[in-house]
Amino acid sequence: MPADGATASDASGLDRGATSAAIDADALGGAPAQANASFSREIYETTAGAPVEFTVLVEGETYLLVGGNRLSDSGTSVGFTDVIRLNPAGGSRMDVTLNTRVAGTGAEYVSVSGDGEATSCSVSSCPGLSFNDENGDNFGGLSDLSTATGAGGLSRPLAPERYRLAAVEDPTFTVTGDGVVSPAASAARSNVLVVESERYLGEEVDLFTTMPGGSIDSVSSLRSDSLERSAVTKGDRLVIGFEAAGIWGALSHVANDGGGPVTAGGNASGEVLRDLLAEEEGIDLRIEHTNPGRNREPTRIDASVLEDATVLFESPEEIEAASADPSAGRFYLVIDTSDDNAIGERLDPGEEYRVTFELAGERGERYRFADDPDGPFDAASVEDDSTPEQFPYFATDEAGVSVETTFSIQERYIEYDHHTDDGELFADGGEITGTTTLLPATELNAEFTYDGGDRPQLSESTVSIDDDGNFSADLGLSGAPPGDRVLFELRDDSGLRDSRTVIITADAADPHRLRLTNTTTNFTVTREESLSSLSTTIRNVGAVEDRRKLSLDVADGEIVEERYVTVGPDAPRNETFDGVDADLEPGTYPYTLAIDGDRINGTVIVEDDPAVTRIDSDGNGTSEASEPDGNGSVSDSNPGGEESTTDNGSDSAENSTSSTTSDGPNNGTEPAETNATDGTESVDDAGSGNGSENNPPSQTPPTDEPTTFLPFGIGTRETLVGTVVVGAIHILGHWV
Repeated sequence: MPADGATASDASGLDRGATSAAIDADALGGAPAQANASFSREIYETTAGAPVEFTVLVEGETYLLVGGNRLSDSGTSVGFTDVIRLNPAGGSRMDVTLNTRVAGTGAEYVSVSGDGEATSCSVSSCPGLSFNDENGDNFGGLSDLSTATGAGGLSRPLAPERYRLAAVEDPTFTVTGDGVVSPAASAARSNVLVVESERYLGEEVDLFTTMPGGSIDSVSSLRSDSLERSAVTKGDRLVIGFEAAGIWGALSHVANDGGGPVTAGGNASGEVLRDLLAEEEGIDLRIEHTNPGRNREPTRIDASVLEDATVLFESPEEIEAASADPSAGRFYLVIDTSDDNAIGERLDPGEEYRVTFELAGERGERYRFADDPDGPFDAASVEDDSTPEQFPYFATDEAGVSVETTFSIQERYIEYDHHTDDGELFADGGEITGTTTLLPATELNAEFTYDGGDRPQLSESTVSIDDDGNFSADLGLSGAPPGDRVLFELRDDSGLRDSRTVIITADAADPHRLRLTNTTTNFTVTREESLSSLSTTIRNVGAVEDRRKLSLDVADGEIVEERYVTVGPDAPRNETFDGVDADLEPGTYPYTLAIDGDRINGTVIVEDDPAVTRIDSDGNGTSEASEPDGNGSVSDSNPGGEESTTDNGSDSAENSTSSTTSDGPNNGTEPAETNATDGTESVDDAGSGNGSENNPPSQTPPTDEPTTFLPFGIGTRETLVGTVVVGAIHILGHWV
């Protein structure tokens, strides 16, 4: 019957997760127990590789037979037999834990929580223990049983099966011919059911960063001041959590040296994890530097330095725990990233890391103990390099599994949003703002002092940091006009961290704001003369003096002028462009004037210089006043519309007829020529006797020689000579 009034589990629990488990005829029935002992359940279920905990009530020294039973489906023995001696102390209840990973390896695998003692007789000799065959002859001790394990009796850790528990006061047992071991007298009975896990590794890796300093008590306490991000600020703590099954027996043995299980809520030194990884248990944790840079060895963080970390244990979240498994299902590795420990001093800002937790396995292979094992972790792979390291609970058709995550290390800093080149800060809307890598739980205080009013003002505010790293601090001052300065001090519990001057502004994002005003938008200039007609006034509509680049662009880059100007608040500056010449062909061109993001567009008209005549390579010349403008149209020397008259009094309009009689060698009439640009007609005079010419020579010289511009005028006589020459060699747009 169950002890303490507990209800026994039903037989359906035997089938859960272990299809290979079976119950023999004596499992749940039989004669009433004569021993003064009872169990709280009929079945105690745990996962392979995990501890199992059961409760038994005893009146005095009691012997507990474990295993030795026959399975009804196969008819064979489970292959494991041991006897545990129970000694209660001051009471009858004993909470006993068996470590299924260590059982049968020669190491102690039994422990008791609370009062009392429990000892494996296969590890420590138990006086009075007797095994007889069916004829009553003494068979010997545990080490003489063919089905007993002792040290080295198993080929691998306990397999998922049902193992009988039988409590008796008389340590005399009968061994049948088929290897079944049973108590000689009636006993109180129960069962340990070891099942396979649905999976042995959780899919999610829990990673967060938390505040430095203080004790490490539990994951929940660390999480209260944490932030779930992979970028870890140098000096903060990095916490990485993994969930797994089948590792807790091995971890418990390493952590407690054969004592009780590691349970949720507990913690241990990183040495525990270091020592477990050092065993060939098929369990691996790697922290790999992924961005070492050229010609640099990656930072090595191996198991040897994990001793400076802390390991916390928590309940599983993904993998369902068996009902009698007392161990934790999840562990967290807590790493201090400061330089005060072996791990942290290896972690530098800018470095990136990949963390991999793996249960190793290769298809076609299976974990097995060495031929003569020395302890629970003496696997065949230890001495044989050809045997790969395997997780003990993978079948031959299963491969290894792993999960991974990444993290990076970043500088510990505060960066202000708005500031001058000298480091003075701008207050925006009565507060200073910025970004930081400090965690939101960081306690920072801002102190402000203002001496610009009628009397000094002092204020203090808490710096607020959000999860994205944005922070703000309220000045808490009244009556401080834009342009005034405030002393700012930033403090934490360690003292002063920063001290700066804050400038009050209406818009901290744009505290200088140079703007163009009173700018000439349209003007006319003579070719080769300066752009003196162009001027602008630059005003600083912000709160502080600023130096910016003023740029002028004429005709899409044909003329470019750049200069730096410094302008203070309430001190506008006028800028002109006397030193910039209009080195452009006559025409109309756009220009842009810009500074500090402010732009003004305008138009400049470049006119011919009436005092200049252009001479081509053949000595032909024409006045710039009659040259085509930048748009291809002929410039009118009489913009008022009056007729132009030559020195001999002939009317130029008379020479604009559709045909002209030539006195030169080319007698004949030339048809009117159509300008391709504007469609107006022009006439090439073959040599009028009056010397009048309103049609200039072609702008395209007959050779590749550059056109020469002369700085003096040409008289009527020279003009006539040039006209005759041009009329003689240019016909209908063709040079001959």
